[in-house]
Amino acid sequence: MSTERGKRYTAEQKQELLELFRQSGLNASRFCKEMNLSYPTLKRWLGPAATKPVQFVEVGGAEPGEGRLSIALPNGLWAEFPLDADRSVVAGWIRELKAC
Repeated sequence: MSTERGKRYTAEQKQELLELFRQSGLNASRFCKEMNLSYPTLKRWLGPAATKPVQFVEVGGAEPGEGRLSIALPNGLWAEFPLDADRSVVAGWIRELKAC
């Protein structure tokens, strides 16, 4: 498939590419490079659900300063933070890791 300006995809091609992306385990940028697909096109097809905000769940049982928060992302990257880390810092790191 080509990334020529104005390239048109049939509904079947679009659905096939979206399914391949979901099954690939790749991040959007890598998938687009491998499939020679425009990154903005894929993001548009995925819609706003693809950019949903980071959500946190309260987990009890540990005292402040104890333990670590481990996060594994679908793209294979992971990070560890102290449990008392600032939420906005953790959210920023997660967004950055997802973009890799």
